[in-house]
Amino acid sequence: MKKDTVACPRCHFDNPSETNFCGKCGTKFGMTDGPSFSRTMTLLTPVPALQRGKIFAGRYEIIEELGRGGMGSVYRAEDKKVSEEIALKLINPEIARDRRIIERFSHELKVARQISHRNVCRMYDLGEAEKTHFITMEYVPGEDLKSLIKRIGRLPEDKALAIAKQAAEGLAEAHRLGIVHRDLKPGNIMVDREGNAKIMDFGIARSLKAKAVTAAGLIIGTPDYMSPEQAEAKEVDGRSDIYSLGVILYEMTTGQVPFEGETALSVAMKHKSEKPRDPRDLNPQISPAAGRLILKCLEKEKEKRFQTASEISAAIEALGEGAPAAERTGARRKPLTSKEFTVTFRLRKFILPGLAAVVLAVLGFVLWRIAFKTKPVERSVAVIHFQNQTGDAAFDYLRSAIPNLLITSLEQSKYLQVTTFERLGDLLRQMGKQDAKTIDGDFGFELCRQDNVEALVLGSYVKAGETFATDVKIFDVKTRKMIKSFTAQGEGAQSILDKQIAQLSREISRGVGLSKKAVDETKTLMAQTPAASIDAYKFYLAGHEKLEKMFFDEARKDLEKAIELDPQFALAYHDLSKLNLRSGNMPAFLETITKAREFSARAAEKDRLYIEADYAAHIDRDPEKRFRNLQEIAAKYPKEKEIHLTLTGYFMSKGMFAEAVVAAEKGLALDPEWPIMLNQLGFVYLEAGDVVKAEEILKKAIAVAPDEPNAMDSLGFLYYRTGRLDEAIEAYQRAIKVKPDFGGEELIGYIEAVKGNYGDALAWIDQFILMAPGNDNKGRGYWWKAI
Repeated sequence: MKKDTVACPRCHFDNPSETNFCGKCGTKFGMTDGPSFSRTMTLLTPVPALQRGKIFAGRYEIIEELGRGGMGSVYRAEDKKVSEEIALKLINPEIARDRRIIERFSHELKVARQISHRNVCRMYDLGEAEKTHFITMEYVPGEDLKSLIKRIGRLPEDKALAIAKQAAEGLAEAHRLGIVHRDLKPGNIMVDREGNAKIMDFGIARSLKAKAVTAAGLIIGTPDYMSPEQAEAKEVDGRSDIYSLGVILYEMTTGQVPFEGETALSVAMKHKSEKPRDPRDLNPQISPAAGRLILKCLEKEKEKRFQTASEISAAIEALGEGAPAAERTGARRKPLTSKEFTVTFRLRKFILPGLAAVVLAVLGFVLWRIAFKTKPVERSVAVIHFQNQTGDAAFDYLRSAIPNLLITSLEQSKYLQVTTFERLGDLLRQMGKQDAKTIDGDFGFELCRQDNVEALVLGSYVKAGETFATDVKIFDVKTRKMIKSFTAQGEGAQSILDKQIAQLSREISRGVGLSKKAVDETKTLMAQTPAASIDAYKFYLAGHEKLEKMFFDEARKDLEKAIELDPQFALAYHDLSKLNLRSGNMPAFLETITKAREFSARAAEKDRLYIEADYAAHIDRDPEKRFRNLQEIAAKYPKEKEIHLTLTGYFMSKGMFAEAVVAAEKGLALDPEWPIMLNQLGFVYLEAGDVVKAEEILKKAIAVAPDEPNAMDSLGFLYYRTGRLDEAIEAYQRAIKVKPDFGGEELIGYIEAVKGNYGDALAWIDQFILMAPGNDNKGRGYWWKAI
């Protein structure tokens, strides 16, 4: 986005429009006289203006001017050598004329290039061409935070905290490498169309602080955001950036900076000596906890502030309002991802943590095992698909419903380790069989042996008049001999839920060899069923499957039907809450997650833990409690695929990419061709900067699930992010072809507009509008709704 400039009335220096003081002489705009830092330097040589289409330095084709400021002019350009867009910053001649400054720039940019984080704009090279020094860096489409605040006023608390949390995470990585920004301000934070934030200009402020420059009279640091130690010209560390971030957060939530003055010097002195006004005096809607957080950042003594940027991130997380992009309202349709709508131009190496992190991970695992002791398992059992022998396809749904209900029931016994038919289906696919429904006795025995399962349950059901009868046979896996056979029956399909599942569960427990005490101890729990209506359970299973495949509209219809048939169906409410969260409908989300928890007593332990985890994150605003619940599920149900998917998303949202990869690999060890997990792992590598690996994994996800659009859409985003626009359009179109109502028309339109094909862009936008008339939740073109 192009920035306007403001000419100083004293020295006529061009300044960015968001600046209150002249970056050359220190005059406050609107003044005709008064003190300033310095007026000794004049603009001797103008920065050369580059016209659209010009090839600069033999490789950079100018697309447009983005803005001008004290450093120089900034252009959006295409690097013809690698066919990627970059930002090109021409350095003002009065700065570049001193070789010591250029040498310092070169050194600082080498250091700044070490920062590889999703919330930091990458710095590339320092060069010289056509008698002009220049810096190349990552181009971030979007709007700087200062312009955003100026355009829409103060931000809602949760959105301000979300942006601040991202900035804190970027600072944390820079500070870990020993790099301090020194000039953090809203103008140096870009916010893209999905609300993702990136800090710019690392390394520049320190370079400008060289004695030669300050002696010449340039102001270093922006007075409105300057820490007290900067105002005193003392040496600074990461806590100075923390102070600046506090000022930014103050401005985002109140609409104004904490200190104002007639000159840059007067503002700097207020930062040194005056106590800021409580932000809640200016905006009573700020929560007390957020107000305290802001004021702690603004402590005069740096020892009293947050000591690290990670502490701020954790404090925001504790408030529950700074959730990562993937979990914020208005996020795009991918679950548990935090995609940035930016263009990345260089591959970033994915660096695993050192030995200390490995030791901590091992220690953490040991602690998990201590905190959540494994169940005193006596026997392991697998339940696989039941056969429909009614002769009526209308009852095919019971092929999944009966084993699912049995598994849920049997899992309540701490004496049984239950392997689901989905788990066996995953193993079956690994053996070259694509349809889990083809599991028969022979394959079942082979799969059970692979998974160290001792007993195998096979079953069928018949219908005579209104009577339903369910037959179960238990086999010893090692000998293949039948241990026990029995039948339960009742009037109508509803009897399966009302009494047959409880009977069958007890018989299976006895049949696999559990003691009478063990059976009696858990028979009450095993008798509980998650739904009151078998028809409601049918719709829930259908909706849950469609939700996993990201067929959201169809999933919503099935889940709402399940709730209509059973108004106290906790699992249906929980799945529906996930849909509401990702669509950005927070009132509906809060209602449905609250309902899920209200009725969770009827759910199985594992499902209750999932519900409690989401409730802790969004209602209790207790991220530590949420993580403890997730840890407990992982410890108690190690073969539960979903928990590894959830933990992958959790770690990725924290920027803990190594841990995210480990969690994803655990899930893929259970099912190497799990499309959702492959898609998620692809995003882990993309966020970590390993684009090659991300593309490889997303292509694998497409290969294993060619009838699902999610990975195609994800690959389209990767191509857009890396500047491969034609390939991005092709991938998005492929997703739409597979699932016409999946969405993506607006993104193709945006890319066509970026390419300058405005007619095609409008056609795609029109198609998007036709596909979603009046649907604000799909209106992702209005990007400010997402921040």
